[in-house]
Order: sequence, then C-alpha cells, then structure tokens
Amino acid sequence: MSAALPASLSLESLEVGASPLVLHFLSRLDLPGLFQRHLPPLPGRAPAVPSGAVLALLVQNFLLARQPLYAIPAWAPRRVPEHLGLSPEQVALLNDDRLGRALDHLFRADRASLLTALAMRAVKEFSIDTCEFHQDTTTVTFSGAYQGQACASEKDRPARITFGHNKDHRPDLKQLLYGLTISSDGAVPVHCKVWDGNTADDRVHIETWDFLCELAGGADFLYVADCKLCSRDNMHHIASRGGRFLTVMPRTRKEDRLFKDHLKANAAEWREVHREPNPRRKGGPDLVYKGVEAPWLSSEGYRVLWYRSSQKAEQDAEARRKRLERARERLAALQARKEFDTPKQAQEAGQRIIDEEEAQGLLLVKTKGRMEERFKQIGPGRPGPDTKYERQEKWTWQVDFKEDAEALRKEALTDGVFPLMTNDEGLSVKEALLKYKYQPFVEKRHEQLKGAFSVAPVWLKSPSRVEALLFVYHAVEMVQALVEREVRLGMEEEGVESLALYPEGRPTEGPTANLLFCALEGHRRHRLLDEQGQELRRFHDTLPDPARHALELLGVSLAPYGLD
Repeated sequence: MSAALPASLSLESLEVGASPLVLHFLSRLDLPGLFQRHLPPLPGRAPAVPSGAVLALLVQNFLLARQPLYAIPAWAPRRVPEHLGLSPEQVALLNDDRLGRALDHLFRADRASLLTALAMRAVKEFSIDTCEFHQDTTTVTFSGAYQGQACASEKDRPARITFGHNKDHRPDLKQLLYGLTISSDGAVPVHCKVWDGNTADDRVHIETWDFLCELAGGADFLYVADCKLCSRDNMHHIASRGGRFLTVMPRTRKEDRLFKDHLKANAAEWREVHREPNPRRKGGPDLVYKGVEAPWLSSEGYRVLWYRSSQKAEQDAEARRKRLERARERLAALQARKEFDTPKQAQEAGQRIIDEEEAQGLLLVKTKGRMEERFKQIGPGRPGPDTKYERQEKWTWQVDFKEDAEALRKEALTDGVFPLMTNDEGLSVKEALLKYKYQPFVEKRHEQLKGAFSVAPVWLKSPSRVEALLFVYHAVEMVQALVEREVRLGMEEEGVESLALYPEGRPTEGPTANLLFCALEGHRRHRLLDEQGQELRRFHDTLPDPARHALELLGVSLAPYGLD
C-alpha cells in the first residue's frame, strides 16, 4: 500500500496522449495561424481565447476523442494545456457557447481563401504531388426539421439542409451534399465544399476543377471522378482550358450500347492489362483485368477505353441469375393463379414483371388461351324436358414465357465489362485503369468521416454552424491523412517493414493514424507540487518502444513524453 502524500504536497496528473503529435502537424500546417488570419475582426475587446485557437482545439478533439461540443470543456482540462495550444487560464474559460461562437466566426470568414491557403500550405510543407486529383461526393444526413432557413436567393447564405437523393439510403431525412477532393499522393484531402442537399452531383465539378487549377498553378493535372463528371458541359469546360480528365462512362450513353452490341457480334481483341491477388478469398483466383480501346470516339470526340474484370464478370453473372430466378418465380406464380380476359392483358402483366426484374430480352412473354365450353338455357323458366340450350365458348388467357438461349449467350459476353472516358492522349489502357483504381481512396475518406469521426448526428441547430463544422472536419481529415502519409514515408526511407502498434504487439505494415493515436493515448505527465503550486518534480509514464519509434519517424519531439 503506497504512503499518502504530505498535506503540503499535491500530485497533478494530466493526459499527454497524442496531443503533441497532432500539435506538431497543426504547427507544420500553421493551422491556428491560418484560422486567425482569415477570420474577420470582431467588434469590441478581443476574446480571451482566440477563435483560431478554439478551432484548432476542435480539430484535436475530433481526431482524438470525437466528442460533441458540449463535452469538450470537460475533456480539455484533463490534458496538458500547452499540448492543446492553450494556457491553463484559457482552458478554464472553455464552454460550449465559446465553441459555438468560434464556429459562427469561422462561417463569417472568407473560407474559400482559407481553404486555398490551407491546401497550398499542405502541398508546400509536405511536398505533395499535384499531378493527379480524385473527387467524389457524399451526403451528410440530419435529423430534425431545420425550418426557417435562408431562402435560396439570399446571398452568402449557408447551404440549405433539405431533402435530396440520399446516399445513406434515408430519403426520409434531410441532408447536405459534401464534396471532397484528394491527391493521389497519400490520399490527402485538398478541397472540400458543402452544397444544398438537393444539388445534383454533376453540378460540382466545374467549381472544383477551377479551384484545383489555382492550387496546382495551372491545368496540367489529371482530374478523376465518377460518372457524374461525364456530362458534355463538365468535360468541355476542362478540355477547352487545357485540362485532362478521366471518368466512368454511364450506361445510359449510346456508346455503351454500341460497344456491347459490337461485343455480341464480334470478338474483341482483349489483352491483359492488370492482375492482382484475390483480396476476398485467400488462395482464390487472381483478379484479372483485360482492356481494349474502343474503335470509335465518343460523340464529343474523347477516347473510350473498355475493360473486362474477372471479378465483375462473376458478379454480373450471379446478379443476372438472381434476376432471372426472381422473374421466373413471379411469372410462374402469375401463370398459376390468374387468368385474363384478353391476350393483351396477359402480355402486359407478364412484361411488367420482366421489366421490374430487368430481364428484358432474356425472357420472352407469350400468352396461351384456354376455351371453356358452357351451355346456357334459352328463355326463362324452370328447365324441363323441352328446354333448349345454346352452346357458348368462354376464352381466358394465361401468361406463358420461355428463355431466349441465344440472347443469354450473347449477354454473357458483356459480363464484367465497364468503360472509362478520357481526353488524355498520353494515357495507355493500363495506366488509365490503374489511375481510376485509386478512386476508392476518396470513398474511404467519406467512410471515415461518417464512421470513425462520427460526423452525424450533428447536434447543432444552426445551418451556418453546421457548415463551419464541416470545414473543421476537412482539416481533421487532412491531418489524419498527413500523419499516415508521413509515417509510411518514414518507414520506407529507413527500411522499416512494420511497427508493433496493434494490441499484444502485433505488427502492421501500413500504420493508420488511429493506431498511432491509440498507442499514445493514456500516456500521462505527473507533477509534484508544493503548497504554492510550484513544481518540485516532473515524471512521465513509460512510452512504449513502438510508439517512440513512430514519433521518431514522424520527426515529433520526445520532450513532451519526458524523453530527450
């Protein structure tokens, strides 16, 4: 049993955790300074805690604790204040009102200029390659009415939280459209924008591409996005200004139908362009991609590159099998339980099922009639020996169907096929595929925003604060990406194959920011204080070797952890 401290002494124990690591990256980005320089002046006396410092604190909390605003004033005093970029006096002044006012301050700032300055600082400080960018959008879903928002015609209003095409499959809830662009060098977010919840995805690309031109100092970069980029206006805007793009061609384009019809009648000159191990089945067959350039250009004059994925071919075949199975079951049930008065009614009912199950051309609807003979009494009265009857025929019609074997064979020739469109004449068929395969990294950032960082539910009633909060989350995602990029580059430069950051010392070859933070969280600084609060002695918890190694790879000072 440990002895109690004398009454004249006290022990202060505060969390160090990953705050010095995060502060190191915030300092390299000059994020608190950028915030403060771009925030508009406040009337009257300057606040005791500058808004820039408060916003930087929000970035730290969202990275390390992911708590709502009202919980941050209780979280901050448990940590070493200087590692939060604050003084002890400033930490004591934190409350949810001050945090909310900092978001209001950020909304009134010129966030477009701030975004540009932040992206340029990241590119310069961390030597991020700007030759290729990937863009994608998602929706941030909200619970609540959000009534009384600014009208759509009002200038400098916040984005409207409203109904739209919800990518979280919640059409009953309102939303905002959130766009993100990352570099191909470490998947570092360099641009974000919030739009009204009912904004169409194809309307965001021109503004995004213009921003990237400013960031890259010209149009000499490849802009990669999903099929919403593939509109005449978007592609013309980029191509006419000397830019390059790469996108998926939608199935609604006539070029898609023409090439698939060509495949059904002619053997394509496929050649293997990429092969990789099966990520889902250990020991399973490799994923193989074959490619060929279409023999004709798009209607706008751009290249169309076609690919056949072995994995997608299996998925397409299985999806078609399930569609046909559902269609057969429904048609058989309709055939057994219902008869129609006319062949047209039967035909239309069967075709409706085929259309709903997307089995057009693969199942053919026919009708078959059945005649029922009946005899009807002529004249009134009770039937007797002399009663006469007339013979009547009653025809009814049933749905019948059959498979078109030839159509099924031809349809299978298009399994696994998908097209890319580009105006970049220098891209080979293989290079275009590999560049587009980086697109899931921006989707992963969206997943982290909604999952790891728990952006929703958003416990804010003010749309302007919501929009400012999403800007803060952009800074959060940028810091997270830079931490991962820098530690992996450091491992590559020093020949380090793995770091034992998982529980029980298990190694990882690709450390994530969360693993680094978890390895440091829980580390405390202890101070022995006299009656006047003067420090008599300082000591720290033991820092695990893998965490120490990671900090050295990142160039983070070990002094906050009690090490030289």
